[in-house]
Amino acid sequence: MADTMKLVVLLAVVIVCGGSTVSAEELFMVGGSEGWAVPSEADFYHRWASDKIFQVGDILRFRYKHDSVLMVSREDYEKCYTADPILVYRGRNTHYELNRSGYYYFISGELEHCEQGQKLAIQVTSSDMNASSPPPPDPPLKPVFHCADSEVPLLCYSEFRASKYDEY
Repeated sequence: MADTMKLVVLLAVVIVCGGSTVSAEELFMVGGSEGWAVPSEADFYHRWASDKIFQVGDILRFRYKHDSVLMVSREDYEKCYTADPILVYRGRNTHYELNRSGYYYFISGELEHCEQGQKLAIQVTSSDMNASSPPPPDPPLKPVFHCADSEVPLLCYSEFRASKYDEY
């Protein structure tokens, strides 16, 4: 009887836990062995990201020299507009945690590099997001954060500007 009760409890635990998934954050080295640099082909970063599934909690690692990484709006991504970024990184070894579902846009801080294809657009999903639901719109963003990466905790300061997001 005790063995039957243990089996019932074990079966209940398996049923309850079996439907849930545990997602561990994944570290993505942007550009793989090429890192964050002017690509030899303009669609390099698009191709790099195309076979990856990005989820909330994952981390992007940008490795670069003499450059920067800007997080920008979709419009600024498409135009390679570097003057009004959401975030600015200049640390040669930038880690960015994907903290929400939706679209993220990154470009080089060097206009010519962006125009040559050094830009990345990704879609991030939540592990519990229903595949049939549409992605949420990009949130309105106004502050600009300047961050310096190092082995110590990330240091940032913010700068608030009048921008195209004033209507929010």
